[in-house]
Formats: sequence, structure tokens, C-alpha cells
Amino acid sequence: MTSATSPALRAELELLGADGLRRAAAAAASQFAGDGSPAAPTVDPIPVVLGAEEWEQLTAGLIQRLRLLDALHADLYGPRTVLTAELTPVAELLADPRYLRTAVGIPSARGGGLFALATTVIRKADGSWAVLEDAADVPDGAGTALELRRVLSRSTPALYRSTPLRRLHPFFDTARAALHERLRARGRAGRAVVLIDDRADPLRAADHHWIANLLGAPAVSPADLRTGSGSLTLRLPGPDRNAQEPVDAVLRLIPSQLLDPLDLGPTPLGGVTGLVEAARCGDVEVLNPLGAGLLENPALREALPDLCRHLLHEDLQLRPAPAQAEPAGAASLDPEGGNQLVERPVQLRLLVLATAEGYEVMPGGVARTADAHAPALKDIWVQVPLTAGSESLELSLGASSPRDLATYPAMSRSIGSDLFWFGRYLERVDATARLLRTVLDTVNDLDAEPGTAARTAQGVLLRAITEVTTTSPGFYAVDLSDAEEVTAELASLLGDRTRPGSLAQSFEALAHSSRTLRDVVSEDVWPVIARLRRTVRTLDPAGTIPLEQGLTAVIDGCLTFSGAIADSMPRTLGWDLLEAGRKLERSLTVLALLRAILGRRRARRGEARTAAALVAITESGASYRRAFHAAAQPELVLELLLADPALPRSIAFQLQRLGQVLDRLPEGSPSAALRTPLTALRSRVAEWEPRELLCPLEGPDGADGADRVDRADEIDGPDGVDGPDGAPTALLAEADAAVSTLRELATKLEQHYFHASESTSHWGIDDV
Repeated sequence: MTSATSPALRAELELLGADGLRRAAAAAASQFAGDGSPAAPTVDPIPVVLGAEEWEQLTAGLIQRLRLLDALHADLYGPRTVLTAELTPVAELLADPRYLRTAVGIPSARGGGLFALATTVIRKADGSWAVLEDAADVPDGAGTALELRRVLSRSTPALYRSTPLRRLHPFFDTARAALHERLRARGRAGRAVVLIDDRADPLRAADHHWIANLLGAPAVSPADLRTGSGSLTLRLPGPDRNAQEPVDAVLRLIPSQLLDPLDLGPTPLGGVTGLVEAARCGDVEVLNPLGAGLLENPALREALPDLCRHLLHEDLQLRPAPAQAEPAGAASLDPEGGNQLVERPVQLRLLVLATAEGYEVMPGGVARTADAHAPALKDIWVQVPLTAGSESLELSLGASSPRDLATYPAMSRSIGSDLFWFGRYLERVDATARLLRTVLDTVNDLDAEPGTAARTAQGVLLRAITEVTTTSPGFYAVDLSDAEEVTAELASLLGDRTRPGSLAQSFEALAHSSRTLRDVVSEDVWPVIARLRRTVRTLDPAGTIPLEQGLTAVIDGCLTFSGAIADSMPRTLGWDLLEAGRKLERSLTVLALLRAILGRRRARRGEARTAAALVAITESGASYRRAFHAAAQPELVLELLLADPALPRSIAFQLQRLGQVLDRLPEGSPSAALRTPLTALRSRVAEWEPRELLCPLEGPDGADGADRVDRADEIDGPDGVDGPDGAPTALLAEADAAVSTLRELATKLEQHYFHASESTSHWGIDDV
């Protein structure tokens, strides 16, 4: 299969060598899993190269196969003449649960209505091609092919420069145009959605979201769709539960039998009740059509040569692979670690598409090794003469006209919820990393300092970690003088993915939520997630990399993440929902910090150290120095973080931006349910006076709290005030009330725009 390999490609492979290729494979696999997959796939950077001539032969066979299965589906769900032709395995077909009797007679736009077909082929020892299986029900894999091409082209760019090959993007331009024309041919507005199952394994879910992204259609779950009077609509984010937009076509990436609990029986996904009836009424087209899974029946595959002559009056070009057929090999890395390339048998998964002008085969795909070793993914290259570039350019330029840009819905309710929680988890990861880094820096400085003030500051900051991350009992149950206990608690906060509030859990939730957002955010965020994942997994107090260095890398990753999103994401409803999540979460974090560090008065020397740490955590040092020209003092720090409208981490800034976001959400002015909590919180914060908030409350012995603090400051000793407990202030109750109002606002926003059953907050809890 490597006969088409060019001398230049062979030279580049030799130049890279086994070690270079393995490094490229590791880098590609890491980027491939950048969306939060729990395990990276094995990637082989050496492509399977197909010459232009053999590709044309293979293409002809794939197109014929789609034509045949298209005609066969039309007959099996129409007149069913093939069942009486003595060519079909009738008993096997009638017993197949994928034969959906309720789908018989559903009208279709053309023939049997197959829109796409994914076929897995092998090359036999004699050089001919044979088919292992067809995926007619869920013809996926196109997104994986493009992702594999993307990560490998960046990991081994020299290989891609060495060989002229056909690009993949023109195929997706054709696919978008084909889907659009198919709907317009029926007099539709051209609105389509891609129906996916987000519970699928991460790599498969990523593939499905890539397909939606490349087709320019929103990815939706069954809960996002609603039927009524034979029509199908997409439920839109917003306070109106009946807000919906008509859908003309559903490109489904879910098996047929899981789609409609009313006509097809209960399913784990719930399905779209009434979808079969809507398809029967002709108001919505389901692609591939319902019941296409029957075409994958193994007995039917064996009968295809005879059926091809019966239906198409042609000989079948791609015949079924013989039992136990050994695929031909392709040059690959040695799975046992050797330095020489080896031949490994491979299977090729290829996609063919029906268009208004005919058929189009994706010029590439995904090959998978098939031997006793762990399977590896390989890119498939199709060589073309250099003069063929103009043809690809023409395909690329054949996109829809500008007036079609607004025909697709912006997003579904579930995607809106994902964006909201994506913003919240991004803030949690960033805030937790900043808090831990600053506390570690400060504690390191205080370790060598004698006196009660240093020990008090250490205790306050360590317990602040527990309060902000809500990982109670945390440091409250730890002997702060025991270095081993403190280290064990830090290790849990950093790496325990099962502990709500830990850095690892917040990052896993962030990565999980990003899986559904491939069609709304830039592809540049996935390498960032991959790097963040590697960094988070290396954080260990006992590790070789200093924690401060690792946490700095996490913060840098969050900044890169934020910049990539800000520079690429359109300012639509999705952006506003993401921003609402970020501003809510940042407000909650700052209030928790203020409560934990300033909510109790202690000796002045200890407070100076904790106030300085608070300034560092909130990145407000430059603003503080310009405003006050003084050392960090609790009252001044509180005034800055509460009232400065220009400081990106102040409460005033968050509430101002949150109000602007709410003003842009659907409905010109948000309803009272949303406006009331925000208005109440703004009024409460505006009335706060820092010195009054920090004035100690009267102690239980009747002594005034301020006098107790002054005495403690004079003696700097353990008198019940100069310790982590301190004297409580009014800030404690006021911060708790503000946090409660923010959580009320967050809940109402979710109920307004997603509803509780559609929220993705099960990836974490709101209190974290």
C-alpha cells in the first residue's frame, strides 16, 4: 500500500528517524485529546498514501456502493420487491431489530434518501479492495479525519510539505452546499441541525461536534428538539419556554432505533417524541433516513453482488472481504519500540456523500492498524498532480451566498448552558491556581519569620483556601504545624479529581464542558486544553517540578485560553452567556476571598501580611499603589476591591459588566426575576462602608472588639485575637448575603434560559 510513497516523503521519514517520529506521534496524540478525553489515542504519524489512479478506482467503487444501498433502502422501506426476488436473506432482515416497520412509507427527497455512507475497506494480498463493513445508520468519522490531519500537519509539517495531496476542507464546503441544496430543493428555508449523543465516549463526541462545526449547523441533543402537529422545532435559549425555531432537516449521529420513544420504544436517550410522525408528514427530513441501520446487516452484505446486478444492472466493484482476510500492510512505527519501520495491516474508513450534482468522496480518512498490538490511528493521503489544485479551489469557492448565513439557528439550549458553565469553570481553575500560588509564595516567606504574626497569617491564608474552594473541612481539620498534614491536604486540593472544588476536579469539569463547544469556539483552544491537562496532572507537592512553577503554567494557560476565546468568538448570545458565567463566578470568588481574609480582625502585623496576599491574589497591586501610595491595609484593600469600577477583579466591575450582559440577553430588558437580584445586590454593595464592615463586633464578654484588636496589636501574643480565629466583623454576614443573592441570580438565569433539567451543572456543584 506504500507504493505511492514519494521519494521526498521517504527522505523526510529517514530524516526524522524513529525517535523524531515517536515524539511527533506523542505530540499529535496529546493535541488530539485536547478536548478533555481521559486517554489520548495512539497516533502513528506515517500516513497511508494512495496514488491518484488507485484512488479513482476506489472512488468509483464507493460511489457505486452508495447508489446501491440508496436503491436498496428505498425498496426495503417502500415496495419491498427485493424480498420476493429470492436474492435477499429475508429471514435475517425481518428478524433484524434495525428493520423499523414504522419507517416504511416515509417520503424522501430523492431515492432512498441516503445522504452519506462510511465504508471500511481493506486491501487484499492480490492488490484488490474489499469491504469489511458499511456504516449507513451513523456515517461518522469525518470530524476525526480532519482533526487527525490537523494535529499531524502541525506535529510533522515537513512530511506534509514533501507530498502533493488533496486537502479535506473542499469536501466539507461541498457537504455544506449539498445539505443546503437538498433542503432548498424541497422549498425549505434550509435550517438543519446535527443530532448527537453527548454521552458518547470523548473521541466519538468530539468527532460529532467537529462534523456539526464543519457543516455550519448547531449540534443539539434530543432534549433540544420538540415536535408538534407534524413539525419539528429547536428550543431556543430564553425565558420563554415556547421560544423555538422550525427545523427542516436533522442530520442524526444517533442510531435510528434510539430516536423516538413514541414509535420506536423507550430509549436511554429519551429521544424526540413524535419524530417519526414528523418525518412521515414530510415537514422534516431525517438524514440518514430512519431504518438505514438495516443496510449494515452482515447477511445482506454477502448478498450485495447479486442485488447490485438486480437493482443497478452492474457488477459490484467492491466485494465483501472474505472471512479472516488479512489486510495488506502499511509502513508504520514499530509498536514494540524498534528503530526500523514495520508493515502493519490497516483498515481504511472512507466517506462518500450524495450531492445535487452526483457524488463526492472525501479525499482522505482514518486508517486504523489491525493486528495483535494496540490499534493506532493513521492519516490517509490521496496524491494528486499539482495541476489538480485548481479543481480544489473551485470547490472551495462554491460556498453558499451571503443571504444564507443566517439560515441556521445560533445554538440550542444545551449549548447555551454549556457555555455558561464553561465560563464558570474557567474562572474556577484560574482563581484556584492564583490563590494556591500566592498562598504558597506567602507561606514560604513567613516560614522563616519568627513571631505570632507570621503563624497567624499562615493559618488565615491556608484556611482561606478551604473557604474559597469550599473543600471543607480542609485546613480546618489539619494541624497547621504539621508539615506532612499540610502537604497531604495540598496534594488532595491539587490532584484529587473526585473532590469537588479541587483544582483537578474544576479542570476536568472545564474540559468536559468544552467537548460540546467545537462548533462555537476556535480550534486553537484545544491545544491549550491539552497543555493545561498535562500541567495539572504534574502538580504534586512531592514532585520534581516546584508547585509555584506548575501553578504559574496553569495561570498562563488560563490567560491564553481567555485570549483565544475573546479574539475568535462572535459576540452573540453564546458570548453573553459565557460572560455571565464568568462574571458570576468571579464575583463569588472575590466575595469568598474578602470574607475569608478580612472577615475577622486580628493583630495589625498579621493583617498587613494577609492584606498584601489578597492584593497579589486579585492582581490589584498596581491599582492599589497608584490609588493609595501606602502599604497594604485591610480597609483600603476592601475599598478598592469593592468599589473601583475600572479594576477587572473588583465587585463593582463584575456587577457593571453583568448588568450589561443581562441587558443584551433575549428580551430587550430582562424580566424582573433576573433584574431584581442584581438590583438588590448593587444597592447593598453601594451602601457598604469598608471601615464599618471591618469594625469588630462586640465580644461575648461585653468588651468592644476594636479594643481587643488594639491590645493584641500591642502585645502581639496569643490572646484569642492574634490567631486564625480573630474577632468577627460585619463583613461576614454581608458577604454571605451577597453570595446568596448571586447564587439566586445564577439559578434564575439558568431557569430562564436553560431550565434546571437542561443545565450541565451536574459536572460540578454551584457551591464549589
